[in-house]
Amino acid sequence: MKKILWLLLLLSLPIIVEARVSYDLTNFLVDATILDNGDLQVKELIVLDGNFSGYWINIPYRNPVLEYHTPINFAADAIYNGSGISNVKLFAKKIDEEISFDTFDEEFVTLTRSYYEEDAQNGNYVESSIQNGKSYKMYYKAENEKVAFLIEYTLEDMVVLHEDVAELYFAILSEDFEDSIEDLQIRVNLPKEDSSNNFRIWTHGDLTANIDFLNRSSFLTTVKKTYANTAIDVRTTFDASLMNRSLVRKTTEEKALDQIIAVEEERAQAANQARETAKKNMTITYIICAIYIVIIISWWIYVYIRFDREYKSTFTLKYNREFIEDYNVEVVDYLMNHNITPNAMSASILNLIYKKNIKVEEIPSEKKKKEKNYRFSLINRDKASDTEDVLLDFLFETVGKDNTFTTEELKKYASGTTTFGNFQKSYTNWQNCARKDGERQNFFEKNGLPIVSSIFLLLIALIIVCYVSYLDVYSVMVIIVMTLSLVFLIYALFIRKRTKKGNEDYVRWKAFKNFLEDFGRFDIKELPEIALWEKYLVYATVFGLADQVEKAMNVKISELPEGTMSMYYPSYVDFHIAHMVSHSINNSFTSNQTAISNSRIASSRGSSGSGFGGGGSLGGGFGGGGGVSGGGF
Repeated sequence: MKKILWLLLLLSLPIIVEARVSYDLTNFLVDATILDNGDLQVKELIVLDGNFSGYWINIPYRNPVLEYHTPINFAADAIYNGSGISNVKLFAKKIDEEISFDTFDEEFVTLTRSYYEEDAQNGNYVESSIQNGKSYKMYYKAENEKVAFLIEYTLEDMVVLHEDVAELYFAILSEDFEDSIEDLQIRVNLPKEDSSNNFRIWTHGDLTANIDFLNRSSFLTTVKKTYANTAIDVRTTFDASLMNRSLVRKTTEEKALDQIIAVEEERAQAANQARETAKKNMTITYIICAIYIVIIISWWIYVYIRFDREYKSTFTLKYNREFIEDYNVEVVDYLMNHNITPNAMSASILNLIYKKNIKVEEIPSEKKKKEKNYRFSLINRDKASDTEDVLLDFLFETVGKDNTFTTEELKKYASGTTTFGNFQKSYTNWQNCARKDGERQNFFEKNGLPIVSSIFLLLIALIIVCYVSYLDVYSVMVIIVMTLSLVFLIYALFIRKRTKKGNEDYVRWKAFKNFLEDFGRFDIKELPEIALWEKYLVYATVFGLADQVEKAMNVKISELPEGTMSMYYPSYVDFHIAHMVSHSINNSFTSNQTAISNSRIASSRGSSGSGFGGGGSLGGGFGGGGGVSGGGF
């Protein structure tokens, strides 16, 4: 019992682990204040919603890809890097209210430092050095909860003081930030109000960003959805008099404003051109996708009407008590299911018993006293079809001998280690013969046009996806196009329209099945003569209703007037035995499938714990993978 409990625990661990680290980064707020000595005081609010144990973040103070240029490259220059990071403070708290910049002023839990990760607990953080900055791993567990992490720090020497203006060029997110952000807001505050014309603002990295002046001393950048690995930075110039020139370490003698504006105008022109191209590409995408959607929906309607909608039947009654004598019972299974199931073999054997080709009698069980055992004897092959001959050969020449076999012998043959394969092979052979009988009845129309057209439309959809990817456009219309094409392909593969004859027979057999399902509801006077009840059980078996119908028949027999039981007794015995026989046959199929499954397990390669190859082991889902930096844990 303990082993089973441990196994269940091990199997559930992958699910538990997967569920533990699952979150959305709903808000990322940055409140950066420029100090008059050139430092930048930063507060970052990172809000996660979901399941996690904490969050870690890298804070660099310099960009290693930037180089110094003479003269200054106002597009990208190492002069914009800071010189260090200080005054780091880390906080966290669970939160359920709306997030805004006022949240910075609320009370948070101060995280305390742990020097080793193995010692860290909830409410701790671990600091480590990285190239050009610091990395912080903050431990604050949440289970389907929202947690706000507050990080405060100072980046030293971030402002460049030019001859005419002061400038801050600050990278907020790098390309290594691998979480998408639902709401990004960046507020930058000057040391004091700037009433000059030198207060300018720019944002780079996302064309959907909006940047606005809040007042003469601050501005706000907002992005509704920032995708992972998107670098975002902000830039501002302001009057040099706002800075304490004696404290600022980075100064130049450049008249910088006009040169900065020239760089930004070039960028703006390229960005606006990109917007126009994006609008054009989006329009093209909408037109192409809309045309495709109209075409596939129109064609889908045509395919349904022409190749899927069934013909109208002349039979409109709910119940049908009459047999269709044109084919054997196993063919009914093919008509109803477009396949031959194990029920069909049981029904076929019962039909041979009903036609007096086979005689069946109950005999004592050799194994279990309570278990029913039956002996089958071949009487003749009169009027047996080719498919029935195949079945009779298998039952009486392969399984049995001297024209007899028992249900115990059949079950033993089906599950025997040396014979279960022959059983499956013989069943498949009979199944193929029965399927050919069904195909010869022309129950289903043969038309490959829906499948061919669905493949063609899928190829067109893939071309559209590739073209839209080339245009670098994202549109929900493309998802609709692919979804429709895939669903239509699946739909086309499963179209099974019946011919007029096939549908006429199907409707009648469906009404016959309704009659069998409601057999117990009819008055004994409304039912056909009891001599046919055994045959009804044959068809009840192929419909999977043998148990239900046999019980209903028992009830109806008990309702017969006294003195009339003897005249019905032989038939009653026949259909009762027939019902039990169908159970025995189905049990043989179950034993056969179990034997096949056990054989596959037994023949599989042995598992190896040493790692040198072999077969699979229990308890999957513990494999590691991925080493992305940043994010929740």
